[in-house]
Amino acid sequence: MKEGVPRTTDLNLKKNDYLDWNNIENLVKKTALKIKENNKKYDLIIGVKNGGIIPAKLISRELNIKNIDFISVKMNQIFTSSNFPRNKKYLLIDDIYDTGKTFFTVNKFFNSFDFDYACLVSRYRITDNNSKIIIIGEILNHNKWIVFPWENG
Repeated sequence: MKEGVPRTTDLNLKKNDYLDWNNIENLVKKTALKIKENNKKYDLIIGVKNGGIIPAKLISRELNIKNIDFISVKMNQIFTSSNFPRNKKYLLIDDIYDTGKTFFTVNKFFNSFDFDYACLVSRYRITDNNSKIIIIGEILNHNKWIVFPWENG
Protein backbone atom coordinates (compact mmCIF):
# COMPACT_ATOMS: atom_id res chain seq x y z
CA MET A 1 0.00 0.00 0.00
CA LYS A 2 1.25 3.47 -0.82
CA GLU A 3 2.21 5.67 2.07
CA GLY A 4 -0.35 8.37 2.81
CA VAL A 5 -3.21 6.53 1.04
CA PRO A 6 -5.96 5.77 3.56
CA ARG A 7 -7.00 2.16 4.01
CA THR A 8 -10.64 1.23 3.40
CA THR A 9 -11.23 0.88 7.14
CA ASP A 10 -9.84 4.38 7.70
CA LEU A 11 -12.30 5.77 5.15
CA ASN A 12 -15.19 3.91 6.82
CA LEU A 13 -14.24 5.29 10.23
CA LYS A 14 -14.69 8.83 8.92
CA LYS A 15 -18.18 8.04 7.62
CA ASN A 16 -19.31 6.16 10.73
CA ASP A 17 -19.76 7.13 14.35
CA TYR A 18 -19.17 4.05 16.51
CA LEU A 19 -20.83 4.05 19.92
CA ASP A 20 -19.61 1.75 22.67
CA TRP A 21 -21.45 0.42 25.71
CA ASN A 22 -20.27 3.33 27.88
CA ASN A 23 -21.79 5.73 25.33
CA ILE A 24 -25.03 3.74 25.44
CA GLU A 25 -25.22 3.75 29.24
CA ASN A 26 -24.66 7.52 29.27
CA LEU A 27 -27.28 8.06 26.55
CA VAL A 28 -29.78 5.85 28.39
CA LYS A 29 -29.27 7.84 31.60
CA LYS A 30 -29.63 11.18 29.75
CA THR A 31 -32.74 9.98 27.91
CA ALA A 32 -34.30 8.56 31.09
CA LEU A 33 -33.63 11.82 32.94
CA LYS A 34 -35.40 13.79 30.20
CA ILE A 35 -38.31 11.35 30.33
CA LYS A 36 -38.55 11.76 34.12
CA GLU A 37 -38.61 15.56 33.72
CA ASN A 38 -41.96 15.22 31.91
CA ASN A 39 -43.49 13.85 35.13
CA LYS A 40 -45.55 11.32 33.19
CA LYS A 41 -46.16 7.78 34.31
CA TYR A 42 -46.25 5.12 31.62
CA ASP A 43 -48.09 1.82 31.74
CA LEU A 44 -46.00 0.16 29.06
CA ILE A 45 -42.75 0.65 27.19
CA ILE A 46 -42.90 -0.36 23.55
CA GLY A 47 -39.57 -0.97 21.85
CA VAL A 48 -39.36 -0.47 18.10
CA LYS A 49 -37.60 -3.53 16.65
CA ASN A 50 -34.78 -4.09 15.97
CA GLY A 51 -32.80 -1.07 17.11
CA GLY A 52 -35.08 -0.20 20.01
CA ILE A 53 -35.00 -3.59 21.74
CA ILE A 54 -31.93 -2.96 23.89
CA PRO A 55 -32.66 0.75 24.57
CA ALA A 56 -36.22 -0.20 25.64
CA LYS A 57 -34.90 -2.70 28.17
CA LEU A 58 -32.24 -0.32 29.50
CA ILE A 59 -34.66 2.60 29.81
CA SER A 60 -37.23 0.35 31.49
CA ARG A 61 -34.54 -0.40 34.07
CA GLU A 62 -33.88 3.32 34.65
CA LEU A 63 -37.60 4.16 34.91
CA ASN A 64 -38.48 1.03 36.89
CA ILE A 65 -41.16 0.02 34.37
CA LYS A 66 -41.45 -3.75 34.15
CA ASN A 67 -43.99 -3.96 31.30
CA ILE A 68 -42.29 -4.06 27.89
CA ASP A 69 -43.65 -5.01 24.48
CA PHE A 70 -42.30 -4.66 20.97
CA ILE A 71 -43.50 -3.64 17.53
CA SER A 72 -41.90 -3.92 14.11
CA VAL A 73 -41.99 -1.16 11.54
CA LYS A 74 -41.50 -2.31 7.96
CA MET A 75 -42.45 -0.59 4.72
CA ASN A 76 -44.36 2.13 6.61
CA GLN A 77 -46.51 -0.40 8.47
CA ILE A 78 -46.69 -1.53 12.09
CA PHE A 79 -46.54 -5.24 12.83
CA THR A 80 -47.48 -6.49 16.28
CA SER A 81 -49.20 -9.45 17.87
CA SER A 82 -50.40 -7.29 20.78
CA ASN A 83 -53.60 -5.39 21.26
CA PHE A 84 -52.89 -2.09 22.96
CA PRO A 85 -55.76 -0.73 25.11
CA ARG A 86 -56.55 2.92 24.43
CA ASN A 87 -56.78 3.84 28.10
CA LYS A 88 -53.06 3.23 28.80
CA LYS A 89 -50.04 5.52 28.53
CA TYR A 90 -47.24 4.30 26.27
CA LEU A 91 -43.60 5.18 25.88
CA LEU A 92 -42.20 4.09 22.52
CA ILE A 93 -38.43 3.65 22.41
CA ASP A 94 -36.10 3.50 19.42
CA ASP A 95 -32.36 3.78 19.07
CA ILE A 96 -32.20 6.69 16.61
CA TYR A 97 -34.38 9.36 15.03
CA ASP A 98 -32.98 9.56 11.54
CA THR A 99 -35.23 10.28 8.56
CA GLY A 100 -38.41 10.48 10.65
CA LYS A 101 -40.10 7.68 8.69
CA THR A 102 -40.32 5.36 11.67
CA PHE A 103 -41.69 8.10 13.91
CA PHE A 104 -44.34 9.13 11.39
CA THR A 105 -45.42 5.49 10.90
CA VAL A 106 -45.65 5.02 14.68
CA ASN A 107 -47.42 8.37 15.07
CA LYS A 108 -50.01 7.39 12.47
CA PHE A 109 -50.66 3.99 14.10
CA PHE A 110 -50.77 5.29 17.69
CA ASN A 111 -52.43 8.61 16.86
CA SER A 112 -55.47 7.96 19.05
CA PHE A 113 -53.34 6.64 21.95
CA ASP A 114 -51.63 8.53 24.76
CA PHE A 115 -47.98 8.02 23.88
CA ASP A 116 -44.59 9.67 23.83
CA TYR A 117 -41.64 8.72 21.64
CA ALA A 118 -38.06 8.56 22.83
CA CYS A 119 -34.77 7.64 21.22
CA LEU A 120 -31.16 7.69 22.32
CA VAL A 121 -29.84 9.88 19.51
CA SER A 122 -30.89 12.02 16.57
CA ARG A 123 -28.66 13.26 13.80
CA TYR A 124 -30.35 16.66 13.87
CA ARG A 125 -32.79 18.80 15.85
CA ILE A 126 -36.42 17.94 15.18
CA THR A 127 -38.52 20.98 14.39
CA ASP A 128 -41.86 19.56 13.23
CA ASN A 129 -43.00 16.71 15.44
CA ASN A 130 -46.75 16.98 15.00
CA SER A 131 -47.10 18.18 18.64
CA LYS A 132 -46.22 14.73 20.05
CA ILE A 133 -43.51 14.64 22.66
CA ILE A 134 -40.25 13.35 21.22
CA ILE A 135 -37.50 12.85 23.76
CA ILE A 136 -33.95 12.61 22.47
CA GLY A 137 -30.95 11.73 24.60
CA GLU A 138 -28.47 13.55 22.39
CA ILE A 139 -28.53 15.49 19.13
CA LEU A 140 -25.43 14.66 17.12
CA ASN A 141 -25.59 17.34 14.39
CA HIS A 142 -23.77 15.28 11.79
CA ASN A 143 -24.56 12.95 8.91
CA LYS A 144 -22.32 10.07 9.92
CA TRP A 145 -23.80 6.59 10.03
CA ILE A 146 -24.35 5.64 13.69
CA VAL A 147 -23.12 2.16 14.57
CA PHE A 148 -24.49 0.84 17.88
CA PRO A 149 -22.54 -1.81 19.84
CA TRP A 150 -25.24 -4.45 19.21
CA GLU A 151 -24.66 -3.97 15.46
CA ASN A 152 -20.93 -4.56 15.73
CA GLY A 153 -20.99 -8.37 15.72
